Amino acid sequence: MITDADIDFHLPANADYRHAETNFWTVLIPEERLMAVVYTVARKALGVQSCDISIYGALTPHRVETLYLDSQQHLPCPESLRAYRTVNGLSVSAKSIRDYRIDYIGYDDTELHFDFRGLMAPFDIHDPNDSPLAKPTTAEQHKNSGLGSGYGGHFDTTGHLTGTLRLRGSDFPIDCYETMDHSWGVRPEVHLPSMGVQQAQFGPELGFKWINHWDMDAPADRATRLAHGYVLDEGKSYGLVDAKLITQRVGNMITGMQATVTDKRGRSYTMTGQAEIGGPWHCYTGSTLFMAMMRWTLSDGRVGHGLASEISSLQALTRKYGRRWRDPSPYLTS
Repeated sequence: MITDADIDFHLPANADYRHAETNFWTVLIPEERLMAVVYTVARKALGVQSCDISIYGALTPHRVETLYLDSQQHLPCPESLRAYRTVNGLSVSAKSIRDYRIDYIGYDDTELHFDFRGLMAPFDIHDPNDSPLAKPTTAEQHKNSGLGSGYGGHFDTTGHLTGTLRLRGSDFPIDCYETMDHSWGVRPEVHLPSMGVQQAQFGPELGFKWINHWDMDAPADRATRLAHGYVLDEGKSYGLVDAKLITQRVGNMITGMQATVTDKRGRSYTMTGQAEIGGPWHCYTGSTLFMAMMRWTLSDGRVGHGLASEISSLQALTRKYGRRWRDPSPYLTS
């Protein structure tokens, strides 16, 4: 069960240097084709924190076509996650486990200011009262979390975001529904599992969040397996028991998805997603990520939006795709 105490660090006394604690928010402005990401990774045992502010305005496979980037590593680690500032201009204040204030003042006359108001109790992936797929032992929890020991602890909360994005001197109002999360555990920078995170929001009454395992070698209709997730229905979350997902990609760029998810009540929902904007996200040097703002359409015709993202380690990719030219150079032979 998640409480207000889980706002702050979960650093064990004998913490591994790889122990990490993350905060993640996504801001959607669909009518303007804009998506912003706020992400921090604190490694308190090392005394460092990274901070990534990324803004997307097109669907692109190239990082240089991201609309705005402020990704900085090895910043000083804060004493607490209840209220902290980063040296690159981000300020986070937790009013409760559900409610947060985010302010960022960056470069090129770009700022981000919003309140996040949680619409539900935090969803604990390791609590069987929340997730029907929760496991009883630490080893099983890590194996089935989606991100290994990096999700030693993890909760999600869907909420209402209101505020303003100022992008190079132009202001855009924020009024959207999306999911934030907070994770903690031993998170290596290499050999992270391949996995996906999907979110679909249809206003304050209905939303979806799921984490899936991803087998990059399997056919599209058998490549994913549900790790954890929920349906938010009228302010209450119902853990998922199954998710069938087919993803369309161009290279590693997500372009579309079809999903059918079933919750513990036995209710199933089918939706189709089309990527409207997105691009690469390089928050870890040893991984490749892609994220997109999806336009989701439920089978009953309702339309919503939400983040879709996938991660795979560069170690797995170089094993799979790495090349070597074996013929000796003619310029180096006699």
